[in-house]
Amino acid sequence: MDKKYTYTYDEYSQDTRSYEIESEVMLTEEEVQDIALGCDLKDGSTYKGGEKGKRFQAKFIGTEFGDDSQPEWGGDEYKE
Repeated sequence: MDKKYTYTYDEYSQDTRSYEIESEVMLTEEEVQDIALGCDLKDGSTYKGGEKGKRFQAKFIGTEFGDDSQPEWGGDEYKE
């Protein structure tokens, strides 16, 4: 896949789950969240999909433990 955009998604609750998403097209925050949550919760797990010219890959980075629930988005510019 020819990577054009890279996003990160962290989900906070009792723990922090971190993901990295690579996409050939610009994504919305909702699309990044949906793609990230397609990964199994095993360190290094990946989730791939899309069609030619719109492919993506997500990777579950790992979990850190905490006590507050808040999402956070990062990386490249998002589509409105």
